[in-house]
Amino acid sequence: MPTSPMKNLLYRAALPFMAPTPHKQMTHICTGTELHHLPYYEHLLIRHHVLGASLLLDDGTRQVQVHTSVRTPAHPCTAQTVFRVASITKMASALVTLMCIGDGLFTLDTPVTQLLPEGPHHNVLQGITVRHLLCHTSGLRDIPAMDAALREGRPFDDVLSAEGVRAGRPGEQMAYCNFGFGLIGCLLEHTTGQCIHDLFYQRLFVPLGMRATLDAASLDEGSIMPISRVLPYRAGQDVTVTALGRTALTAPNPERHFGHTAGAMYTDCASLARLLMLIGNGGIIDGQRLVSEAMMHEMTMLQSSTRTRTYGLGLVLLERSGISERRLLGHQGFAYGCVDGAFIEEGTGRMVVFLNGGASEARTGKLGLVNRDVLTWALRKEMPSWT
Repeated sequence: MPTSPMKNLLYRAALPFMAPTPHKQMTHICTGTELHHLPYYEHLLIRHHVLGASLLLDDGTRQVQVHTSVRTPAHPCTAQTVFRVASITKMASALVTLMCIGDGLFTLDTPVTQLLPEGPHHNVLQGITVRHLLCHTSGLRDIPAMDAALREGRPFDDVLSAEGVRAGRPGEQMAYCNFGFGLIGCLLEHTTGQCIHDLFYQRLFVPLGMRATLDAASLDEGSIMPISRVLPYRAGQDVTVTALGRTALTAPNPERHFGHTAGAMYTDCASLARLLMLIGNGGIIDGQRLVSEAMMHEMTMLQSSTRTRTYGLGLVLLERSGISERRLLGHQGFAYGCVDGAFIEEGTGRMVVFLNGGASEARTGKLGLVNRDVLTWALRKEMPSWT
């Protein structure tokens, strides 16, 4: 993954020569409104070396879905295919957390030391609140010890004991942190007494009618889109279920379930559209309020930012005039090669959900180039042509 401007340039220069191409390898299944510019969309998929994808566009009255399969390397896709959506999971995790706040279990500014199981290195969490975790201002950092602890099934306290995990004071600056967001799952289990799989299912997935889960072990692996890194591409190295996902979520384990709420949700485009609709409607879906107006205001207001990113609570606040004159609310998901995106346009409710099994990971700032181009085409060209 290109992690600096120079690496980004080198990555983009190598793509045409070293990445697999879906050119003349694609078939599409389209449902709903006719897609007026399918050849241009296919051109974008080729340009960004996309390996299998689902696209959903919705303007509030009409919707189209396009499910694209690639023959070589094989990435089959139908309406029944589910995707590991990586950090798009953070929107769902934030919503469930805000629901629990609405139940009075804790507040945004409750110290997490009061909500997590105690351990020898509990002091590392001093000063960190729920809000800090949800907007990446906790001062915690992602370190290799986190991945090792997840692989070996060790408690989060082992990560807290590792050097470098606390690299700043809470609230001082934004530093994107999957470990911090993973701790959300631990505190949810500790405060509710429920396994996160059951909690998300009952509070979010069922009310929204989502086909979604945090428990990959419960899925038919044949229904999952394989994820491949296109550069470097290695045949046979596709990911469907990670080692972490092969352990079923059958009971709460708040010391060890810190690897799911940051990026382990599996779902589809139509389900993510329902989640975006909940956010766009201010916490209301089908006439039912699931999240309080006050909590939705907190979620969608600016909570933290860097030079290249603005963030609410589990929510990217995307302001790019070249894409839309309005603010877009949503999230991206980068993991193992996928470059997913799910966004809703404020004021209009227009939605773009794009999930894939691998794509160019080149970026402009923090925005994947493939997401930038799909959003621009969808909002500036495709959906306007429907009228």
